[in-house]
Amino acid sequence: MKKGLRHKIIYFQILFILLSCVSIAIFVWMLNRASSINKTNKIEYSWQNAVDIVSQPLLTQVLSSFSKTKLDKKSIKVLKIPSTGAGTLFIFDFRSSQLCGIGGCLYQVYHSEGKRFLEIIANPQLPPSQQLIKVENDSFKPFPCITFFQQTTMKYMVSKNKYCFDTGRYTYFYETWTTIDK
Repeated sequence: MKKGLRHKIIYFQILFILLSCVSIAIFVWMLNRASSINKTNKIEYSWQNAVDIVSQPLLTQVLSSFSKTKLDKKSIKVLKIPSTGAGTLFIFDFRSSQLCGIGGCLYQVYHSEGKRFLEIIANPQLPPSQQLIKVENDSFKPFPCITFFQQTTMKYMVSKNKYCFDTGRYTYFYETWTTIDK
């Protein structure tokens, strides 16, 4: 009787140790997975001349939407945003007073295949330490979220307007206010 009981105790101890090891391994895996899900990669991009990096057919298509406005191709700047296997995005800054008004200037986001995903009016007049646009790559979406920063009436605050890709276009996600980067 004692021998049978002893074997059962040893069996349950081994089973407990194995289950504990498996549980710990699963818990550590879930922690790593959760931290990688919540992590976004903030990447700094720089404006480049559109004529140098945008294909001629795409540039022609973009300019054709402004048939009544004379735009200088050489003054147009773009941010080239690679995606995770879904092509390249281009954020166009036309650098033309003809496409600016009281609220700001026109910015457009195009896919490399020619589809326009977003049109927005944004004011580029920000404090020197503040970027107009930040791009945040999210591993679960084909294209990164784009945040536009805008000046507010409060001295050291800017509004942060985030747009994320959803169902074939960029959609307004949220607005928050934040202190100016120093």
